[in-house]
Amino acid sequence: MHRDNLVGLALGTTVIAMLLVGCSGSSQAGSPISPNLQQQSTSGAASTFNPNSDNGMTYLSTIGGTTVYGYRKPNRANNAPACTVGPFVSVNGGIGVDQSGNLWVPDQGANPKTVTEYGPDCGPAKTVLTVSGDTLPDNVAFDTNGHVYVTNAVANSGGPGNILQYTGTAVTKTLTDPDISTPQGLAVDNRNNVWVSYRDPGSTGTYVAEFPHGNMPAKLFHNIALGFPGSLQFDRSQNMLALAPGVPAMYIYSPPYTQSKPTTQLPMQNAPTMCTLGRFQTKLYCSNGFYSKVDIYTYPAGSYLYSYSNGLSGQLPDGIANDPAPRN
Repeated sequence: MHRDNLVGLALGTTVIAMLLVGCSGSSQAGSPISPNLQQQSTSGAASTFNPNSDNGMTYLSTIGGTTVYGYRKPNRANNAPACTVGPFVSVNGGIGVDQSGNLWVPDQGANPKTVTEYGPDCGPAKTVLTVSGDTLPDNVAFDTNGHVYVTNAVANSGGPGNILQYTGTAVTKTLTDPDISTPQGLAVDNRNNVWVSYRDPGSTGTYVAEFPHGNMPAKLFHNIALGFPGSLQFDRSQNMLALAPGVPAMYIYSPPYTQSKPTTQLPMQNAPTMCTLGRFQTKLYCSNGFYSKVDIYTYPAGSYLYSYSNGLSGQLPDGIANDPAPRN
């Protein structure tokens, strides 16, 4: 697996050392159909995508997994996945759902590397973005101008990572910064500013940076230190949500994100791996790699509601995304 080589984190001596994830952003995206589709989906139910409902699907990827699982929500009954998407070679990062209900999955093991779009409810493959070279596509996010952003946690030949902007299936911009070595978490706020969580070249810490309106140079926020670099998102009030370092909690930073301590801290169970909000942002859905389950909390109170694990035995849940996607 790649992720324990990217960031030297460890929680005890368990496999948590590998659970570094990305949290998908949410906004509008769309791109032409690719003629070279190879991956397939297996749907277990007819499409029920409704942008005005908070019901729908929760998608879950696992570290090094070849399948993305779709669970109906709510899932208090601990039902098995309703559908699956794949096969992939190796998914090792965040996944995303755009505002049209399409699922986007980076595949670090493919040759060449890919990010594939699928229709709602484990629908058929629609678009394939090709990521050139020996890179590690780790996460995906969307702006309201139709761009798809992809983080490369490692660029060619082990060099510093970057963020690729796609228009359709073509790379139209590459975002870099000399202080950003390992970008992973990716989110787009309601002004189309592109945010990334990253490790610096010396691996001295995990921080956050903003590319205003998707342009360089980056604005660095060294006052914000994260636990898992892959987890980053915004709520409708533009509060930044990121998993805390060393403790099972979600840190929340209010704009303009310059405070030395988080505005709010939500205690959580068992150090979640990655979290994403529901459509109307009244619930928070978190993958939990150590216990092979998904935990659901209220938001913004952070009260634990329930968990489900059916179909995840022996897996390391990692990337998580909701359909319909949260509204920023």
